[in-house]
Amino acid sequence: MSNRYKFLPIFPEILLDTNSNNAVKLSHKIMKQIFISISTFMWRIKRANIGHALRLSSLLFLFWMSTATVLAVSPPSPSKIYSLAFFAPRGEGDPFWGLFIGFMQKAVDDFGAELRVHYADGNREKMRQQIAREATSKNRADVLVFPNFKKGGENFLKIIEENQVPAFVVNSGFTEDEQVGLPREKYKFWIGELLPAEQDVGALLAEKLIEEGLRIQLGSNKLPLEMIGITGIVSDYAAIQRTKGLQQIVKNYPEIRLRQIVPANWSEDDAAKSFSMLKRRYPNVTLIWSASDVMAQGVIRSAKILGLVSGKDFLVGGIDWAQAGLQSVSKGDQHVSIGGHFMEGGWAVVLIYDYLKGSDFAELNLSWRSSMASVIAPEWQKQKKRRESIKPEFIDFKRYSRFLNPENTSYDFGLKSLIAEK
Repeated sequence: MSNRYKFLPIFPEILLDTNSNNAVKLSHKIMKQIFISISTFMWRIKRANIGHALRLSSLLFLFWMSTATVLAVSPPSPSKIYSLAFFAPRGEGDPFWGLFIGFMQKAVDDFGAELRVHYADGNREKMRQQIAREATSKNRADVLVFPNFKKGGENFLKIIEENQVPAFVVNSGFTEDEQVGLPREKYKFWIGELLPAEQDVGALLAEKLIEEGLRIQLGSNKLPLEMIGITGIVSDYAAIQRTKGLQQIVKNYPEIRLRQIVPANWSEDDAAKSFSMLKRRYPNVTLIWSASDVMAQGVIRSAKILGLVSGKDFLVGGIDWAQAGLQSVSKGDQHVSIGGHFMEGGWAVVLIYDYLKGSDFAELNLSWRSSMASVIAPEWQKQKKRRESIKPEFIDFKRYSRFLNPENTSYDFGLKSLIAEK
């Protein structure tokens, strides 16, 4: 059962849909039940020959009729302040999640809603406990928002289903082997998801590195060029999908030899150690694909210790548009960064707001994907407008709402619209 339905206190068997169209249809059912209940009541008091009770019942009848009619046809009050709870996988100072929450907070502010943020500090069990506490709280948020962190997502969904609180999944989704299906199938209170097009992102990163490496004949004139991949936590949806994108692209380039892909757990230190080890194992490696900008920083640090020069001895690229990653791109230490998905926090708020207002996004889609874009060192100055335009303070999230803008027939969450808006 969708969370858009609430039980009427007088007749709990009747469902009230906050969508005005469906509510009108349900009003007939409500009125029918009212008439049945009142008629039964009047028949009983008639047998008892209670005159004043009949007069009282008439007043109750009129009250119930008016109340039911108002409830059936009126949408939620536009002035109601909604609350959202977001569960971040890492700590408060995390570069990526800081950006994600920043966009989310701006959208929440635009809609006059409230945001509660819980930090799991890299601990899946801690996130589960936080979700359980929020879901069972008397003052719980209207919607819980979380990623499928370290494959804990189904346990999270079981909690929200048991407590009948709506939830929205962001950033990291479910793999096929988890068998959770789509939103509103197995878990009815899982209302939707918004995820990066991760495989496309991994492919785009690989393509940018390979094209540049071949163009400048990196490291040596000898082909094939050797490449390694440094990915995140092996069980994470993002790591799995991004790695698939890398493997997909390499198949298209016989001039490239992918030596090995190793996990570095989204950690800069782990990535530095992994690169140092792989460079000793494969001394001719020149292309380093990194599943995040944070790990790319570890590669750069380790490469400098080894006396390697970016653009001459190696090329490294990452994902996320993290501040450190963009700074490295501006200096030429990092060739490319793919990003933009930190805006999903804001886009998720738009979808949730419309859902709570009765303009359910389900009529368009339940499983959304967001695109990303690349920032490349040689084009740093040319892409200045793109980078500077994508800041939360420049975005009016209300203009993307279909509830507030009925003329919107779809959701335009692309980067081009943001640049044009600025």
